Amino acid sequence: MLAPRSPLRERRDDAAGAGASGARRTTARDPGPKDDTVRRAGYLRIVAPHRHRSPRGPAWALGVSFALSGCSDAATRPDPEGESLRLGRVHIVLEPSEDRDAAEDFVEANEAQLDVTARFAFVRGLDEDFVRARVGMPVLAHEQVPVSECVPSDQLAMDPGEPTVLDADMRELVLVDAGDLTVRIGDTDVDVPLALVPDLLPYMSGVEYLQEAEMVPVAADAVPTVTIRAGGSQTDDLPPFVAEGRVPPALGVEVSEADLDGRFDRALVIRWRDASAEPITVRVLPLLGGEPVGEEITCVIADRGEGRIDLARLRTLGLPAQADAVRLTASRIAVTAFDVGEFIGSELVIERRDRLYVPLR
Repeated sequence: MLAPRSPLRERRDDAAGAGASGARRTTARDPGPKDDTVRRAGYLRIVAPHRHRSPRGPAWALGVSFALSGCSDAATRPDPEGESLRLGRVHIVLEPSEDRDAAEDFVEANEAQLDVTARFAFVRGLDEDFVRARVGMPVLAHEQVPVSECVPSDQLAMDPGEPTVLDADMRELVLVDAGDLTVRIGDTDVDVPLALVPDLLPYMSGVEYLQEAEMVPVAADAVPTVTIRAGGSQTDDLPPFVAEGRVPPALGVEVSEADLDGRFDRALVIRWRDASAEPITVRVLPLLGGEPVGEEITCVIADRGEGRIDLARLRTLGLPAQADAVRLTASRIAVTAFDVGEFIGSELVIERRDRLYVPLR
């Protein structure tokens, strides 16, 4: 019997009504506090994570030192009835193999680097947050961060800590074998190999699917269909299935010469094309001499074709004053919910990225 679903899983079930049709899933978001911090003069409002309570997680406070070991009992307390839940996700990422330099002419690429992960988790006696942190299936950034806000990236995947030994025999985390898994993008088929999950926990076992750095032809203006085919497990846990989605339009992120001049106004202006109703996710990685320095910051921005970020506010979230450049990784994400066996509300996540190197001096 399935465990009672969390609000997040209920939203996934609502989205599943569209089936595997490739339709994008939309989620309600907290519009945030209605005070004088709301967008001014076109600037992106950047706040600490405690301004927003995730629909499925606790409120956070930036700068607070969490005693994770003290919180682990509540975060991983087994269900007294031993009921189970199931989580499934196939995550596809298409991104350029190299960064583009904002100071150079824009050149369209006709191929992309493909990364695929797929995991189907059977869970008993463990909290969903703990499981997501352990198996690499985090809640997507745009489902946690309100539009027009930024947070340190490491705040998006807080590890709730190890469970206690209490009722250890009730805990079970099995990543189920889905059989042979193939991803088809346009006319290109890619077989995704499986790997055994490391025995990090005594109650954790199974397999996951990983494919990295496979180059596939995808024209810049193309939005090909993506088809996932799985042969199914050797048991009845996960029958054969087919799921479909569509690659979202490319962003084509760029910074004009005039926008670069805006750095002297202590603002970073980025532009992109094909604005849509869905927000985009932008990760800002500080660089010094081409090497990472400081902490990555994640922003969720309305897809209006332009974003303006206050650099002084970014520095309060981890952008070092000595950074001489940033790497921007912008993503459009399309999510399709699908059902397979008792894995209700599984996700096909298709993420199309663009990367841009932007000098700050």
